[in-house]
Amino acid sequence: MTAPETTTTVRGSCLCGKIQFEMNLAKENNCLCFCNSCRKITGSVGMANSWCKHEDLKFLTPPSLMSVYEDKSPDSGGTIHRGFCGTCGSTMISENRKLFPGHWIVPVGALEFDPLTTGWRPGQEFYCKRKMPWFQTPDDTVKYHELFQRDNGNA
Repeated sequence: MTAPETTTTVRGSCLCGKIQFEMNLAKENNCLCFCNSCRKITGSVGMANSWCKHEDLKFLTPPSLMSVYEDKSPDSGGTIHRGFCGTCGSTMISENRKLFPGHWIVPVGALEFDPLTTGWRPGQEFYCKRKMPWFQTPDDTVKYHELFQRDNGNA
């Protein structure tokens, strides 16, 4: 899924610091999602995510400290298992075992880096049909009307 030369190790944590991890982050694995589920979980217009293989994320604290919510509302169907800190409520990881088996989806807000200096930028946007028309994103991202259905410019 990723090329080793584009991978950087970054740390992540929840707001209170109870849950901590290290992740091998690949530039190719960055996206924005505007599906209803990502909008609800963030309370915002969408969610900035990076993803990795299970073996590319190492928990530094016991993963059992996370609570898991089985989100059956995704636009893509199925269930997304959403791990969050039971103390501060921070979204930590998500997993769609049906569509992306063996991969974690990690919200960029959980990563401990300065997005302005690390060069994090999305390569793809999902569910552009739900994207707020006033929300500007890079022109060169691959835009999908839904999950993998290319946007025809009428999002």
